Amino acid sequence: MTREEACRILGVSPGAAPDQIKKKYRQLMHRLHPDAGPSEEDLHLAWQVNAAYALLKGIGPGDRPSQAGPEAASGVFRRRDAHHSPHRSSARRSAWDAPVNRHAYRERDILCRAEDSGGEVIGTFTAARGRYFWTTEEDFPLFLRSIYLCGKELLDEVDASLGRASSPSCRSRFHADLTYLLAQQYIDATSLLKELAAKTTSDREGQDIYYFPAMLETKGQERSGLPGSLPAEAPLFPAGVRDHRLFLKDSAGQEAGYLSFSDDRLYYVLVPLFEQRRVLVRLRAAGEGESASLAAGKGAAARKKRGAGYRRLHLWLKFKKEEDSSRLPESLSLQISQLLEHYRASLS
Repeated sequence: MTREEACRILGVSPGAAPDQIKKKYRQLMHRLHPDAGPSEEDLHLAWQVNAAYALLKGIGPGDRPSQAGPEAASGVFRRRDAHHSPHRSSARRSAWDAPVNRHAYRERDILCRAEDSGGEVIGTFTAARGRYFWTTEEDFPLFLRSIYLCGKELLDEVDASLGRASSPSCRSRFHADLTYLLAQQYIDATSLLKELAAKTTSDREGQDIYYFPAMLETKGQERSGLPGSLPAEAPLFPAGVRDHRLFLKDSAGQEAGYLSFSDDRLYYVLVPLFEQRRVLVRLRAAGEGESASLAAGKGAAARKKRGAGYRRLHLWLKFKKEEDSSRLPESLSLQISQLLEHYRASLS
């Protein structure tokens, strides 16, 4: 558990004074005290409140379990997780403050990192379970892991119903597709665009326009020299979505590569909007001098990609006028059901 997560559980600001933290802790524990007849849900929340207060107060690992520090707190959550059943999850539902998609196919775990008194990460624990949307306060790699585990639960259930003791070779492909569909149910792009966009402006009619720094990636493209040959402000246009990538073409209609981002979160927020054709897109090539900083933004892993070329792009997008931007795609649960049926059929 990090300090930010502890503050969130107690409902205090990161800069709260010790007396404020103590006052909030006492208020919560008064409501959650065993004499008040708390529910199972409240009991689980009490464990989290104790762990959060222990971390913020700086209690060390040598104290009694009733005053457990971060190490012991993580152990409490691990013990509970070890006996966790996805069908008995009400004890975690009130422990996370985020919007809920009540139409989501399956509940998911909210995972948090557990740290020792020295700040070293010693594992993860499940802070809540429910149909919570992802918000930027939730660690994104842990969000993806929660979605991966959610998909694993679903595939495990299919395997168990067919009496399979081992996983088939095709399972990894189905798991990847399932993870992508499940992630879309927990990402509300319309509420995230302003927060993730580098800049937000509006058109003459007052409709929001979101700007994102992006890249043209040409790995595997025959025209390997294209990134450097594009003049500044040269337009690019969507050529279609394949394998969850938006491919682009130049003004001559020739495919140039695909859209890439230095922020991995944008693949899960923006690409589904392209796939569902919910947005209008404008793309322009950046100046030549900006290409060098682009590669650095991608990180060491990206620079190791052999044969990949990059060119910095400017990306603007806005929702189509006829699009109800507050509506989530209704077909996702159906697609998930169909995918699971295809998986079942492939094992028959």
